[in-house]
Amino acid sequence: GFFQVFGKNAQEAADLNLIGRKIAELSMTPAAVAQDGFLTTHLIEPLQVPERELVEEFLGHPEDMIECQTPAQKLVYGETRRRVPELWDVDRPMLSGSVQNQDAYMQAVAAQRPYFFQHIADISDVVMAEYHDLTGRRYRRVSGYRIDDADYLILGQGSMIVQAEAVADYLRETRKLKVGVVNLTMYRPFPGDLLGTLLKGKQGVAVLERTDQPLAEDLPIMREVRSALFKCLENGSVPKGERHPFPGYATYKPGDMPRLYSGCYGLGSRDLQPEGLIAAVENMLPSGRHERFFYLSVDFLRGPADPKDEIRLQALRDAYPQVADLALKGSENPNLLPKGAITARMHSVGGWGAVTTGKNLAMTLIELLGFDIRANPKYGSEKKGQPTTYFLSAAPEPIRLNCEYHYVDVVMAPDPNVFT
Repeated sequence: GFFQVFGKNAQEAADLNLIGRKIAELSMTPAAVAQDGFLTTHLIEPLQVPERELVEEFLGHPEDMIECQTPAQKLVYGETRRRVPELWDVDRPMLSGSVQNQDAYMQAVAAQRPYFFQHIADISDVVMAEYHDLTGRRYRRVSGYRIDDADYLILGQGSMIVQAEAVADYLRETRKLKVGVVNLTMYRPFPGDLLGTLLKGKQGVAVLERTDQPLAEDLPIMREVRSALFKCLENGSVPKGERHPFPGYATYKPGDMPRLYSGCYGLGSRDLQPEGLIAAVENMLPSGRHERFFYLSVDFLRGPADPKDEIRLQALRDAYPQVADLALKGSENPNLLPKGAITARMHSVGGWGAVTTGKNLAMTLIELLGFDIRANPKYGSEKKGQPTTYFLSAAPEPIRLNCEYHYVDVVMAPDPNVFT
């Protein structure tokens, strides 16, 4: 019953809260606005903060009288209604929170689809276009980066998109691989009508998700992608002259359907290096392994530490030979920090103030130099006294990484005991 949008960085999280609020008010359907924990919520980075005047111009006030957006709303309210309808209004009495038995409940649920939910996509397009007119920042239900001429696509959500776009540029420049990125900004309603056109004719699409559902046929986004593209195939399979069963969706003929690859990464905010995204692309190449499901940034097997460990690992291989193919490794892990970047890593112990120090250092750099900043801590649920790490990079141009920094200029630690 909620429509859902996902921001790839702090800017999108801020903007989508405003966009989501307005869509919710116009469609009379609640919104869920998502962002990555830690990788976005705890990251210090520059953003354009929407001014109060802009917010007021874009959103208005709850008591504003607005035109009803849909025929269903007009049937309920007339030509106009309060922007945020009052639940208790003696002039417009309504029933709320009733207990419904079998005969009434299904009617109420089924009515939501044509009269409310099916209007969300169109209203979203209008609201996103209006926000672009106000701010210059363009949002779409699903958007692409360098996809027009791409042979291979990475499709996903959230903070991974920022890094995937940098990897796409790197692979184009260094290997002449035509790689693009698809950002699924709106997850519900799923933008299958737009996705079919974007993916048509591509050689491969790697759908990467920060979740695992081992008992399901596919991971959640992959299930939706397959369903949307199968509708495109159904459109292409009808006899000539017959109406397409899914108007508004693309029509696929033989050869239009891309190969689909499903990847799981970043569970619990586990670090994803550029290497993992390169592995997802290399898997799709003619010379690749073509694993249809895989994990990134995790090892199922590793080199033995001693003879006993070697025996144990061999027993594991004998019992589960398939696990050797579950994890992918990229052929390289390039340094994608921009030229002129200053990068530091701080190792400390919880309670010693290193995280606060890192925040203060980041704010000082941006205020003194006006540099682009990416600064974030790494720590878990441990209590004080356990190791913490703080990553910080400043550069004269945008930093397009959302991962731990392996290439650093300086490492700082308040006490050598940190390393033991």
